Amino acid sequence: MRSPAGRRGHNTDFYSGLLLVAVATVALLYIRTLSVGTVLEMGPGYFPLGLALVLLGMGLCLAVKGLLAEGNPIGSFHLRPLICVLLSFTAFGVLVERAGLIIAILAQVAIAHFASVETRWQQSLVSGVLLAAASAVIFVWLLKIPVDLLP
Repeated sequence: MRSPAGRRGHNTDFYSGLLLVAVATVALLYIRTLSVGTVLEMGPGYFPLGLALVLLGMGLCLAVKGLLAEGNPIGSFHLRPLICVLLSFTAFGVLVERAGLIIAILAQVAIAHFASVETRWQQSLVSGVLLAAASAVIFVWLLKIPVDLLP
C-alpha cells in the first residue's frame, strides 16, 4: 500500500504547477491593462504577456503531470529557508539606495546563507564577492544604471 503523500495529485509537481498557474493568472490580470501592440511595434504588454502565457502553459503541464503520475511526495515545511530568503530580498531592497549596490548584495548573500545548513561561509563569501563584482560591471558600467556602488 502506498503512502497518502505519494498518491496522484498530491505531490510536488501538482502543487508547483498550481502555483505557476496562479502566478501567471495574477500576471495576466495586471497585463490586460497594457497595450500589447504587434510583432513589429511591440507595446509595453507584449513581452510580459508572452512570459505569462509561457508560465501558464508550464504550470498546466506540470499540474497535469502531477495528476497523471506519482511524483515526489510533499515533505515537511521548512520555515527557516523561507524567512531567510525573504529577509535577504528585503535587506537588498532597503539597502541598495542607502548603502550602495555592493553592500546590499553582500548583505543579501550573507542573510541568504543562513537558509541552508549545508552551505559553508567560504562559499557564501566567494559567491557574494563575485555577484557584487558582476552586478557592478553589468548594471553600473555596461548598462549605465544610475545606482551607487558604495555609500
